[in-house]
This record gives sequence, C-alpha cells and structure tokens, in this order.
Amino acid sequence: MDIGAHVRLVGVPGGLDDDLDFATKCTFERCVGHEFVIAGFNEIGMAELVIESVTGSVGEAIWVEPGFLEVVSS
Repeated sequence: MDIGAHVRLVGVPGGLDDDLDFATKCTFERCVGHEFVIAGFNEIGMAELVIESVTGSVGEAIWVEPGFLEVVSS
C-alpha cells in the first residue's frame, strides 16, 4: 500500500469509543465499505484517509491500520 492507492475500509478497529469531541466509532462504522485514497502514513504506519465524502465535513480524516484496508487499485 502506498500513498495515492485506492482502498476500501473493511472493518472497524477494536477499542474505539465515541466521545463529546468526535464520534470515532460511529464515524468508522459509517465509512466501512466506502473507498478512499490514502493521503499519507504516520510514523507508526497508520494510513490517513480523508473521509469528507462520507461525513460532509471538509478535510475530515481518520487514521487506520492497513490491516483494515483492502486495495481497490494502486
């Protein structure tokens, strides 16, 4: 998986919770099955997915382990 690859989110990482600042678990659940482009990777290898196409919030992103992603095209 590389930056720019088209991927599908196929699962929700365990241990996620919703809080007052951000509904993390609900947001991930809404994104499952959708396709995104990998925008980058952080220092521990998590992929950044811009999810504004699902949430409608410009620039909103999630970080997810590659094991929860399926490559659609690279």
